[in-house]
Amino acid sequence: MNHLAIVFPGQGSQFTGMGRRWYDAHQSVRERFDQASEIVGYSLEELCFRGDAAELTRPKHAQVALLVLGYAMYEELTTERKVPVHAMAGHSLGEITALAAAGAFSFEDAVRLVKVRGEAMDACATATDTGMIAVVKMPAATVEGCVAEFNADGHDVQVANFNAERQTVLSGTKADITAMTPFLEERGAKVARLNVAGAFHSSYMSGAVAPYVEAIGSIECSAPSVPVFSTVTGSPLTSPEAIRDALAVQLTSPVRWSDVVSGLLAEGVRLWLEVGPKEVLSKLISGVSGSGAAYGLDERTGEALSALDDFIEARRNEPGLVGLCLGAAAATRNRNFDQAAYSDGVITPYRALQKLSGVDEDELTLAQKQEAVLLLRRIMITKEVPVEEQQDRITTILSRTGNVDLAGALA
Repeated sequence: MNHLAIVFPGQGSQFTGMGRRWYDAHQSVRERFDQASEIVGYSLEELCFRGDAAELTRPKHAQVALLVLGYAMYEELTTERKVPVHAMAGHSLGEITALAAAGAFSFEDAVRLVKVRGEAMDACATATDTGMIAVVKMPAATVEGCVAEFNADGHDVQVANFNAERQTVLSGTKADITAMTPFLEERGAKVARLNVAGAFHSSYMSGAVAPYVEAIGSIECSAPSVPVFSTVTGSPLTSPEAIRDALAVQLTSPVRWSDVVSGLLAEGVRLWLEVGPKEVLSKLISGVSGSGAAYGLDERTGEALSALDDFIEARRNEPGLVGLCLGAAAATRNRNFDQAAYSDGVITPYRALQKLSGVDEDELTLAQKQEAVLLLRRIMITKEVPVEEQQDRITTILSRTGNVDLAGALA
């Protein structure tokens, strides 16, 4: 079964005028802009639509603006349709947008957190003459080797983002990254300066960590409604503790976006919606073999919504976890002719599976999913199905439905 992932962009996607169409068309978006403006103490409408581009690029402004727009767009997307989201992710700042959209913390707390994050990073950027460059057409491992060679002469350039196999972002002082540019180009890379105001995701941001960690500790955090993949580890964040730990080291750790994409691909994600301005992430994802279709909701609204509606309709016609368990329970050969045992071990659990089938597939809890598989296992054991066949059927069902994470809990 194919799955849908929602992804949110990070700093660098901002531009003057971003979100204007959404703001003008939707009351809910205007309300979020107003709500956030009260929290941060300035007009986001003025900043985003009429402000100076240089001011919007500053971390303390860009991060809040991107969070609010991404959250408001997702909220509007899900107002009139039930979106079967399998997982979420966000690039750097976008990870906080994803966590807020998944209900890990409130919109208000997300704005407060990002306000502190942006201001702390802005202070670091202002204190040092730093920046970032994107390196393309060179494998990430080769870039790392070039960085080590370059730094051997006393420089301090650091890998900040692993965006794709052939796109890596480096942080450093402007003097160092300026000198690094021809060093890389001479070795076959293409280099571009990024539209950001600092050396993010590097030790140059260490001064921002303390106030940011304090802010993380001050907000109420809960488990997200869907897994949110961490760009620090490349793995899903499923608990408040894991969220706090990942966010605490995010500012000085490289963004492992390529690991996030690989992890989501392994779970069967084949439709990606980028919620926010531009299509930076969509283009990165589209460059990965077998990634499926990726759309920017802002840039290609019509195509994105059409693809989403087709996906929702297709999901309605596909058997889910419980449906496949019912099918396997009925299809396996019975080798047990003890009527009492059959009634207790096959008929009773089969009826329980039928009852579970009345729950919407996207509303099944983890406990209900585990129950469905355990009921199937009980039926197959009673039918005396060979152990290897039992394992093969369960593994296939978990793989088809993107529930491979259940395997460990059922072992």
